[in-house]
Amino acid sequence: MGKVTELLKQCADDISKAAAGSWTLGHQVRAYDLLDSLLAADADGRLTDLSDGFRAASQDYVLSYKANRHVLDEVFDEASLREELARTLAPYDDALKESRFEAAAAASLHEFAKEVFEIWQTSGIFARRRALRELRKRAGFRLESHRIGNYVAKTFDLMNEAQARFAKAQQARFAADVAYKITAGLHVRIFRLLEGMNSEYRVI
Repeated sequence: MGKVTELLKQCADDISKAAAGSWTLGHQVRAYDLLDSLLAADADGRLTDLSDGFRAASQDYVLSYKANRHVLDEVFDEASLREELARTLAPYDDALKESRFEAAAAASLHEFAKEVFEIWQTSGIFARRRALRELRKRAGFRLESHRIGNYVAKTFDLMNEAQARFAKAQQARFAADVAYKITAGLHVRIFRLLEGMNSEYRVI
């Protein structure tokens, strides 16, 4: 419960800051993560065996909530939070767009390398030279003409590497998108959960 205890402390502090009109996406995400962790712990029965540190952090949270509950609804601004999220996601979107373009270009280059390999095996010398010259220009690297098959292997590796970077960018973008955490009423749900978490320990 160490992580949950730390989240309780941070969220109690966030609530105090909310009284000053400060409410950011970071505050919102912490509140969501705290509620999610508490619900998971409650489902596993871990809220029945509480450390002194957790109890103290719970008490601090409850006191902070009771003192500032009237301002929490006022500072929650969904539109503002979504605008902040959009700014946060912008570099991820840029990276995703760039990696998607690179993956498509690498796939196209590999397909062209296969076409050139076919031309090299079936066409005359002039067609072969034109195709190889264009492939070298597009590829940006040079191999010996008698090793044309290596272009196919090389561009296949480049395509796989670009696709791996694209997949990584997708995962990073997905992980950074916390739109589902922008929801009202998190703190009152945490408050009620702490209120009823243990009949032997009443924080209210």
